[in-house]
This record gives sequence, C-alpha cells and structure tokens, in this order.
Amino acid sequence: MNTTGRTSFLPRRLAARLSGSQAAASWSRPVVQIATAGVALGIALIIAASAIVHGFQSEVRDLVVGFGSDIQILSRDLQHQHVILNREVEQRVVSMDEVKSIHPFFTMPGLVQSAETLEGVVVKGIGPDTYQDMLEQSMKFGRVPTLTSSDSLVLSQELLSQLDLELGNRVTVYLIGGPTGMRPKTLTVGGVYETGLLEYDASFVFIPQGIIQQMAGWGLEAQVRITPNSEAEALVFGASNPVRFEWTGVNAVAERVPLSWHGSGPHDLKEVMGFQSVELVVAPRSVGQALAADTVWLRPSDAGWEAFPAGGAWRYRASGYEVFLNDHSNLGVSDEAIYAALPLGWGTETVLEQAPEMFTWLGMLDLNVEIIIGLMVLISVINMTSALLIIILERRSMVGMLKALGMTDGQVLRMFFWQAVRIIGRGFLIGNLIGFALVVLQQETGLIQLDPKAYYVDVVPIRIDLAYIFGIELLAFIICAASMFLPAWASMRILPAAALKLKN
Repeated sequence: MNTTGRTSFLPRRLAARLSGSQAAASWSRPVVQIATAGVALGIALIIAASAIVHGFQSEVRDLVVGFGSDIQILSRDLQHQHVILNREVEQRVVSMDEVKSIHPFFTMPGLVQSAETLEGVVVKGIGPDTYQDMLEQSMKFGRVPTLTSSDSLVLSQELLSQLDLELGNRVTVYLIGGPTGMRPKTLTVGGVYETGLLEYDASFVFIPQGIIQQMAGWGLEAQVRITPNSEAEALVFGASNPVRFEWTGVNAVAERVPLSWHGSGPHDLKEVMGFQSVELVVAPRSVGQALAADTVWLRPSDAGWEAFPAGGAWRYRASGYEVFLNDHSNLGVSDEAIYAALPLGWGTETVLEQAPEMFTWLGMLDLNVEIIIGLMVLISVINMTSALLIIILERRSMVGMLKALGMTDGQVLRMFFWQAVRIIGRGFLIGNLIGFALVVLQQETGLIQLDPKAYYVDVVPIRIDLAYIFGIELLAFIICAASMFLPAWASMRILPAAALKLKN
C-alpha cells in the first residue's frame, strides 16, 4: 500500500479541519479574525494605491502629451526651423503598427497683451489637420476656432484671470520671430479651456494655424494683379529682404521659354500672346534665406488673362509633426523606428525630452506605491506570525498527541503552515473584493473630489492594471506564505511527553 500520498495529504487535511468547524469554538478565533482583517486591509490598500497612482500618472501624462505628442518630428536645420509638409512621410509613419496618428503642428513664442497686463506664452495653431482632442475635451466656455472664425483664440482660465479678460473681449497677440521679428495680431477671446495642469494652462494659447503660417516667415506669398490695360504686376507678401522674379512662358508646343521680363512689372501681356500660360516664381534673392518660393500661373481666356496663385508657400510649411502612439511603454523603440523613416535633415524628440522634469516626478510616484506595498506586506507578515504562534500555543496538547501517535515534526510543521496559508488566502480574497469594489466605485462615480490647483485633476483618477496587481499580489502571497515557516517551526519544539503531561 502506498502511504506516501496519504502522509503528504494528512497535514493539509488536518489544517482544513482546524480552519473549519473546529475553529468556531477556538479561543484563538478572534486573533485569526484580526489577522485575516489585517491581510484583507493590506491587499485593499495595495489595490487602491496602485490604481490611484497609476491613474494619476496616466491622467497627467495624457495632459502633457495632449499639449504636444509622444514624439515630435522636427527640422534639424538651424536656418530653416520648419518642415515642408510631406504626404509620403506621413503615410510612411502612420503605416507603422505602433503609430496611432500623425498631425502637423504650428507653434511660435508670443506675448498676450490686455489693457491690464502682458504675459509670455506659447502660441499654437489649430486647424483641420491638427490634433485638438485634448483642447475640445477641456473647453469650459465658447468653442474651438475654425476656418470660419479666423479672428478668435482660445486661452486658459488661468490666463483669462491673469489678463483680467472675459469671453468676447479683444486681445492683442504678438508673435515673436519671422521676417519682422515681432508682429501684432488683434483677436477675440472665443473660448476658454482648463486642464488643471497649471504650468501648461498658463503657457499655451491656441489660434488658427493660418495666422502662424503667415507670420512665421516660412514662405512667400505671390499674387499677380492684371490691369485693364492687360498688364501684369506682381505683388509679394511676407518678404522683408529683396526677392527675385522668374517669368517663364509655355508656348503652343508646351515648351518652357524664359521671358525677358525683370522685376515685378508691370509687364505687357500683349508680348506673350500665343503662349498657353505664363509662370511666375518669386524666390528670395539670397540663397541662405529660409523663405520658400511661391508660384503664380497666368492663363489666357475669352475675357482676357487670369491669374491663378498657388496660395502662398507658407501653406505647405509647419513647425513639425506630432506623432501619437498606441503603446507608450515602447517609446524608445518607436522613436528609433520613426527616425529611420525620415528624410535627411529631419529629427525626432520624445515627450520625455520635451518635459523631463514632469516625467521624472511622475516616475518617483512609483516609489510611493512600492513603500505602501512593502509596509502592507510587513504588517500582514507580523499579524500572521502572531496569529500562528497563538494557534500553535492553543493546539500544543493536540500536537503532543499527534506526535505520540507517530506524526513527524515535518508533518506537524506543514499542518500549521497550510493553516496559515488558508488564513492568508481568505484575507487576500476579502481584500480583493473590498479593494476592487472601492476603485470601481470611484471610477464610475468620481465620488472623491480633488482641488485641480493642487492635484492637476478634479477627481481621484483610477487606472486598473490587472496584470500589475496580479503580479504584486502573487509576490506578496509568496512572501507572506514563505514567512509562515518560521513561526510554524515553533511546533517542532513541542515534546509529546511534556504536552500530554500539561493536558493531564
């Protein structure tokens, strides 16, 4: 007969009986209940702490990324601090599995002036292709400017108070940079936002992107005025330095013929009768200038010559691209993959490089969770050690009898070990029920409110990471269970003769 299986099963069987109906009449029952409650409270606090800290990190990180992006694509050319919008690059980047979306962005340093004060800001452009989900979700009053509301801007509640403004007031925005150094633009306060991230709220103002594109000096805008006398005169906008004019005709056989016209004109269009079209390219005279060239086409019609401008070279320029990822945890790998897909002279910058102090601080919050977990595990171990020692003391006579009947010290030790494991398991179960109930309640109702000026968010944020919680609980359970071997060792010191004599 195989007795090995029975002897190994016996300690667990006895532990189950001691934890079952027999435990109800035990005078150590209150101690066991206190130990179970201590373990349950520790687990509930671990779940709540991890969910709150991870929720807070996620909320603040999303706000920081909302003002920028996970990765920015920028020009590395010191003379040309902008990129040419490139659909091929956009398609190449957005086709990557880790990339969620890519959008152009437009920013300039600036000043916002009211009748009372002046504040330095970062002016960011918004338009049909830019990312503005964060702004739309944070709007308190008014609306986000559109192409039809090009004279309005959105600023934060913080700036609104500092500048002593109200919705609908006129305010002057100075954009710093470009060909003229500083250019004012009078706009109407059309919207007010508030994220709670005061460092960013007090810094960012949003205006239509076209204003930035025009004033940044990224490209020329050329137009041609045709006079009633059939003369063509070129007009150039956005140039503070001399420019050159290149007039080219396209004849009846589609050959490009340089014209003898010089300068802006006016030039007599009768000289190009019989041409299919005339092309004007306006470019900076100096090769080192950052301004991009613009083009206007002239075509004959029954009513005379007509001008078709390209609309300004600045329309095809941006400060760079914002790239948003599906998974933030692989930021470094994604950054390398995106950089490899860019043209020569372009580079990348991650959100960690843009706001290192913010993410260093968020990373330090993990230390708080680790300290809480360590304290809760330590308290659970101490509670369970005390409870197990009291249980052993109560069962001393029983241990003596079992040893007298032939049970080995190892079996007795395992019996008390499994009894402790059952108590710990019960505490973990109750703790999980309490902990998850609390965090789900807060997640669904937002019951606990916060002051956003102090905490950046208006409610306690919750983010439940099941894999992380499972890993922490598994580690905590192993530590607590392994720690029970030491107090259970006390049962091996009980001598059968002494224990039975004490009972008699």
